[in-house]
Amino acid sequence: MTNIPLSIADIEQTDNETTYNIGDLRRAYGVPFGSVRLSKLAISTDPMFRILVAKRRVPVNESIFKIFEERPRLHKRYAYVVGYKAWTGSGTVPTTGYTVNSADISSLTPQTAGSFMALKMGTDFKSSGNIQNIFGQSTNAIAVGDSGTCPNFFLQDQTIRVSTKSAADGKVADDYFYAKIKSVQTSGNYAYIGVEVIRPIKTASNKYLCSFTDATTPVSNTYGYAPGIDQADNLGSSTFVLEPMRTRVVGSAYGKGTGIPGYWNDQPISSRYGLTTITKHAIGMDNTTRATETRFYKNEFDRLWDNVLLDHKWDLSHAMYMSAPRTDDDGAQHTQGMIDWAINHGNVFTLDTNKTVDKFLEDISTFTDPRYNPQHQMIYVVNTMYWNWLHKLGGYSKNNLQLGDRAGSNEYAPHYQFDFARKGTIGGADVTQFASIAGDMTVVKDIHLDAIGVKMLGVPLKYVAYRPLIGNGLNRDTTVYPEVQSVASNGVDATVHLVQTEWALECTMPEAWAVWS
Repeated sequence: MTNIPLSIADIEQTDNETTYNIGDLRRAYGVPFGSVRLSKLAISTDPMFRILVAKRRVPVNESIFKIFEERPRLHKRYAYVVGYKAWTGSGTVPTTGYTVNSADISSLTPQTAGSFMALKMGTDFKSSGNIQNIFGQSTNAIAVGDSGTCPNFFLQDQTIRVSTKSAADGKVADDYFYAKIKSVQTSGNYAYIGVEVIRPIKTASNKYLCSFTDATTPVSNTYGYAPGIDQADNLGSSTFVLEPMRTRVVGSAYGKGTGIPGYWNDQPISSRYGLTTITKHAIGMDNTTRATETRFYKNEFDRLWDNVLLDHKWDLSHAMYMSAPRTDDDGAQHTQGMIDWAINHGNVFTLDTNKTVDKFLEDISTFTDPRYNPQHQMIYVVNTMYWNWLHKLGGYSKNNLQLGDRAGSNEYAPHYQFDFARKGTIGGADVTQFASIAGDMTVVKDIHLDAIGVKMLGVPLKYVAYRPLIGNGLNRDTTVYPEVQSVASNGVDATVHLVQTEWALECTMPEAWAVWS
């Protein structure tokens, strides 16, 4: 071993479990330190680590673990009309012979109450797990009619709403007809329904199906369309809106003395997996140097050890964003990071400093649409530039557009659609809240985002968790192992301390995440 005065000694260690031997197993070397205590060091440098450890620390007892997701079916009883044909209203609805290359249904007389027609219905979400498309996310996109998407929720005597438009390539609905299902069949990935028109379209000119993108093309890929708003800003040109394109079950109607209605069972549960990872830091110093008192810091070893703990926290925080799930060639596991998760699975929006408040609020409206993402307890993490940008927007509103608080009340009254509201803390980390059409936006600056193309990250607190490995009486949360190498353990005249954490980040429900880049 080469000695360098007042520096960390080179003890020629390699990063493996054999070298980091804790010696005699009858001796308790592990000192419980804990991620909660670690998170309190220099809070402002790693605010999301602090927030997650304080609010979403959920231990796990397996290094490879299952994650379960449940999606409600409330807004899932919809499909798209991708074909149609004439039908007499009697007998079983057919499954062949449908017109699939024309939006014009005038030949079926939808303007006449009591007329009949057969509709071919396809949808864009997986029946198993109710798994849906994510806005702007082409990865794992589900096209209308893909395998596993058969709309098996249509039942006889249900009523449906079908939207129509006055132009074949129109992007908005001008009318609708309301119909009752008389017969249902399924084949492959489609449902075929025979219906009777109850409420006809108002005028015959509103004869084109909203589910067609032009005169001859039924909708296919839908991940670029928002449920209730034209998202031209993110996609470069005026776009379709999903809700008019969708045909929904809206009720049912039964005759007197009729029996039990039909029923269907959904499958709302899906699963993923997660991996823990092991993060380690060590400090070593020969004991002659440890015993030497220095001018500025009496105990140089203690000063360096404090820095090692901060390094450990910094690396945990950084990996919490940047890591991606993988077991590498050395057998080491890497956990899921929030940035990788959001980019590859979450909602994708664009952002630059020229974006208007109006366009930004359209993003928030798309992201928080209750038909799509019912969970809104969000932390919006931003880099330094867009932390300033948001405050400039909110500050302008407050300083130039606010007329005053509500008379006789201390309650803050926003006077614009995006307004600075208040400062606060979550788990000890500083946050800013802005009033918006989607409620208060809780925003935190994290400098970990400054080095990458992500400008803002929407993190749903309900669907993220910091998960240290704890099981069988063994706590693998942040633990300090003092003197893992010392004179007592192997005769080397040096001391080495180790700090180690085995942990995972759990991310679920991609529709509840968003990234602006």
